[in-house]
Amino acid sequence: MARITKAQKAGLDFLDMVFFNELVVYRGMDAEERLQLETVIQRVTQMAENRYSGPECEIIKHLAYFFLEVSLANTTEELRQAAPVSLPPLDLSRETIEALDRHRDTVQMAFMLAMTRISTKVDAGYALEIADTLKGEFVGYSALVRRDLLKRCFVREFKEASVGVYCWLTVAGVLLVTKNSPGRICSEFDEMFITRLALLADYEMITHGLNMMISKDNSICVFLGKREFNLTETTVDRLLDIQKHFNEAVTKSSLQGIPLINIRDLSSMEQVQDFFERWGIRKVRLRMHTGTLASWLGILGAGMVELQLWGEYDHAARKKYPNTTGTVAIAELKVPAIFNACDNQHTITEFVKERLSEYGLKINPDTLYRSHSMMNKTILRLLRLYCKLTRDAGFVMSPIYDDTFYASAFIHADKLVP
Repeated sequence: MARITKAQKAGLDFLDMVFFNELVVYRGMDAEERLQLETVIQRVTQMAENRYSGPECEIIKHLAYFFLEVSLANTTEELRQAAPVSLPPLDLSRETIEALDRHRDTVQMAFMLAMTRISTKVDAGYALEIADTLKGEFVGYSALVRRDLLKRCFVREFKEASVGVYCWLTVAGVLLVTKNSPGRICSEFDEMFITRLALLADYEMITHGLNMMISKDNSICVFLGKREFNLTETTVDRLLDIQKHFNEAVTKSSLQGIPLINIRDLSSMEQVQDFFERWGIRKVRLRMHTGTLASWLGILGAGMVELQLWGEYDHAARKKYPNTTGTVAIAELKVPAIFNACDNQHTITEFVKERLSEYGLKINPDTLYRSHSMMNKTILRLLRLYCKLTRDAGFVMSPIYDDTFYASAFIHADKLVP
């Protein structure tokens, strides 16, 4: 088997990030948190559509979500007060610390606005006005909503976003999938989806560039060399790979630039692949799903099975208890079977198989069933842990910093593989 390329590795990192946020929104958030997220989307969309339409509107929304995410992050003092351990006082006045927080936020927003203007040629200053107008409405929202707000709005606005990203990466030749070749996959992507997808890819590189400017250490690698974490050698290798790419990105002059996909021709496979190749040289993700490229369609399908299953439970609960607002016992609800080895018609895996076939993707129900069973034992367990850690902490750091709760939950992902 050919060794995976830098572009393929980066493509899978991008896909993993989208899929993780999709699971957070649809299986990690509770009803109140999803309502909060939908409120953010509705309010931002309403203001953006007052002045813009089409791709320009999506650019405005994308930046507005980012500006809100920066504005809604907790201050340094709030983070120190919420820390589970006692921290020594900083040798700085409160006024100085607050000024540094404001400067950090201003730099992030100005840099993102400037880079997006360069890559899209759109003057998106109105996004700042949207964020400034709305931020007071969302201050008390859950940390699970405020963290990675931009990404979670993306997966909420575009149904089956991770499958769409998988198809796009395959058609672009970034992911070399042999069983489901690009020629069989539907390549007619919604213009708004592609606009936001490309902005999200650029966002990953822009925030990485900002992180390089402010830090000389990779926070996720704090786990290295600590015996108390009892890491497997596979995990140590993953962390060393992340650290190696971080160190090279910081120190090599050839890697100081920030690759942007929006300045490329998105219809050119070579230019899209070049972007992800440049991404792969600079940054590596601690992935939620550590499986091979061949396993990815199964795990995405398993995610669809899980979301369809809980959609069926929701429908059944509303039908049986139309006037109930409290807790409903799942055991009392009747939903379609996930899989039936004798007759799989009208099952959830059959529905998902047919849904994937509409994308031009072929997979059998048995594979979906086994992948979903594995997901329940691994990814979903860690997802619940991540959501609990984030929710209970009640605070979020600025988007240029790594998500420490994500690292804490998924650092041991390989230990749960059945």
